[in-house]
Amino acid sequence: MNTSSLLSFLFLALIASTPLLGAADPDPLLDVNGEKLLTGAPYYIVSAIRGGGGGGLSLFPSKTLCPLDVIQQNLDTNRGQSLLFSPATQNEEEVLYESTDLNIKFSTPASICFQPTVWRVDNYDSSTGQWFITTNGVEGNPGAETLQNWFKFEMVGNTNSYKIVHCPKVCDSCVSLCSEVGLYEIDGVRRLAIKGERIFRIVFIKAEEFNSLHADGKSNCMEKYY
Repeated sequence: MNTSSLLSFLFLALIASTPLLGAADPDPLLDVNGEKLLTGAPYYIVSAIRGGGGGGLSLFPSKTLCPLDVIQQNLDTNRGQSLLFSPATQNEEEVLYESTDLNIKFSTPASICFQPTVWRVDNYDSSTGQWFITTNGVEGNPGAETLQNWFKFEMVGNTNSYKIVHCPKVCDSCVSLCSEVGLYEIDGVRRLAIKGERIFRIVFIKAEEFNSLHADGKSNCMEKYY
């Protein structure tokens, strides 16, 4: 092999052994205390904006009563209901990561409708021009038949605040919606919807820690996290 061929071979070998830009592992999701989010642990999702930003997330009757839609509580002192997250691909550490498809569900069963509380994107609502976030989704089974059930979290800025995104990658050949989840208000109720009419920035609060503070009689324990 002459010198020119040898240099070409070494150059190609170097390229093949160098990781591509953008191929780095995603960062773990962090709660307001900077701790990693874990699969199977309940968390509250609340507004990242203190004062007027609203509170946590809850269930609310849809136009047809069932399935129940996902809404944000109006008062920032209302933590809403806790949620569980389950990624499309599990890892041994059970850590949850940014920009990774996952299912979201409320940690307690609904008191009405008696359907799964797994989030999914509802059918297009022509009266409002929105795709609302509802429940009665399917947990797991990533693929073409479950596209509407997958969401991800992406960090906003350099703080531990995030946005909710629906842009599933569980089916390479499928065409799906790809957009941030925002808020759309109807009759004073803040419903989660694809795009919506206003942005929704969130933080995660570990439910166990919050409930412990509340049980100790610290009625204003939400203030600890702002």
